[in-house]
Amino acid sequence: MLKYTLIFALLVVLASCSEEDFQAKLLKSENRQNLDGAGQFLHETSVDNGIQIKAQGNVNGIQGEYFLPGEDGKQIRVTYIADATGFHPKFDE
Repeated sequence: MLKYTLIFALLVVLASCSEEDFQAKLLKSENRQNLDGAGQFLHETSVDNGIQIKAQGNVNGIQGEYFLPGEDGKQIRVTYIADATGFHPKFDE
Protein backbone atom coordinates (compact mmCIF):
# COMPACT_ATOMS: atom_id res chain seq x y z
CA MET A 1 0.00 0.00 0.00
CA LEU A 2 2.72 2.49 0.92
CA LYS A 3 4.65 1.69 -2.24
CA TYR A 4 1.57 2.56 -4.29
CA THR A 5 1.17 5.81 -2.39
CA LEU A 6 4.72 6.85 -3.24
CA ILE A 7 4.17 5.91 -6.87
CA PHE A 8 0.97 8.00 -6.86
CA ALA A 9 2.87 11.01 -5.50
CA LEU A 10 5.49 10.65 -8.23
CA LEU A 11 2.78 10.38 -10.90
CA VAL A 12 1.26 13.63 -9.63
CA VAL A 13 4.63 15.29 -10.16
CA LEU A 14 4.97 13.85 -13.67
CA ALA A 15 1.44 14.90 -14.62
CA SER A 16 2.28 18.51 -13.87
CA CYS A 17 5.29 18.53 -16.23
CA SER A 18 5.50 20.69 -19.35
CA GLU A 19 7.54 20.02 -22.51
CA GLU A 20 10.46 21.99 -21.00
CA ASP A 21 10.35 19.74 -17.95
CA PHE A 22 11.00 16.69 -20.11
CA GLN A 23 14.30 18.31 -21.18
CA ALA A 24 15.32 19.02 -17.57
CA LYS A 25 18.56 17.67 -16.13
CA LEU A 26 18.78 15.52 -13.03
CA LEU A 27 20.86 17.24 -10.35
CA LYS A 28 20.59 14.73 -7.51
CA SER A 29 19.22 11.24 -7.07
CA GLU A 30 19.79 9.50 -3.76
CA ASN A 31 18.09 6.32 -2.64
CA ARG A 32 19.23 4.71 0.61
CA GLN A 33 17.44 1.63 1.89
CA ASN A 34 17.46 -0.45 5.07
CA LEU A 35 19.06 2.29 7.15
CA ASP A 36 20.04 1.04 10.62
CA GLY A 37 18.91 -2.44 9.57
CA ALA A 38 15.33 -1.51 10.47
CA GLY A 39 13.79 -1.25 6.99
CA GLN A 40 14.11 2.53 6.94
CA PHE A 41 14.57 4.32 3.62
CA LEU A 42 15.47 7.79 2.42
CA HIS A 43 14.86 9.06 -1.11
CA GLU A 44 15.75 12.44 -2.56
CA THR A 45 15.63 13.75 -6.13
CA SER A 46 16.33 17.25 -7.49
CA VAL A 47 15.94 18.47 -11.06
CA ASP A 48 17.20 21.74 -12.57
CA ASN A 49 13.65 22.92 -13.39
CA GLY A 50 12.83 23.35 -9.68
CA ILE A 51 11.18 20.00 -9.00
CA GLN A 52 12.36 18.38 -5.77
CA ILE A 53 11.14 15.19 -4.13
CA LYS A 54 12.03 13.95 -0.65
CA ALA A 55 10.61 10.93 1.17
CA GLN A 56 11.59 8.87 4.16
CA GLY A 57 9.98 6.18 6.20
CA ASN A 58 9.59 2.47 6.74
CA VAL A 59 6.94 -0.22 6.31
CA ASN A 60 4.67 1.56 8.81
CA GLY A 61 4.60 4.98 7.17
CA ILE A 62 6.14 7.50 4.84
CA GLN A 63 6.56 11.21 5.24
CA GLY A 64 7.81 13.47 2.54
CA GLU A 65 7.53 16.61 0.53
CA TYR A 66 7.84 17.75 -3.01
CA PHE A 67 8.21 21.13 -4.65
CA LEU A 68 6.69 22.06 -7.99
CA PRO A 69 7.22 25.29 -9.93
CA GLY A 70 4.00 27.29 -10.04
CA GLU A 71 2.76 29.26 -13.04
CA ASP A 72 3.74 32.53 -11.34
CA GLY A 73 7.32 31.32 -10.80
CA LYS A 74 6.85 30.61 -7.10
CA GLN A 75 7.35 27.08 -5.83
CA ILE A 76 4.42 25.07 -4.53
CA ARG A 77 5.29 22.88 -1.56
CA VAL A 78 3.35 19.72 -0.81
CA THR A 79 4.07 17.83 2.40
CA TYR A 80 2.46 14.50 3.10
CA ILE A 81 2.16 11.55 5.40
CA ALA A 82 1.16 8.15 4.06
CA ASP A 83 0.30 5.39 6.50
CA ALA A 84 -2.28 2.70 7.12
CA THR A 85 -5.00 5.37 7.15
CA GLY A 86 -4.13 6.69 3.66
CA PHE A 87 -2.33 9.52 1.87
CA HIS A 88 -2.60 12.87 3.70
CA PRO A 89 -1.22 15.82 1.69
CA LYS A 90 -0.91 19.43 2.83
CA PHE A 91 -0.37 22.19 0.26
CA ASP A 92 1.67 25.32 0.99
CA GLU A 93 1.82 28.07 -1.61
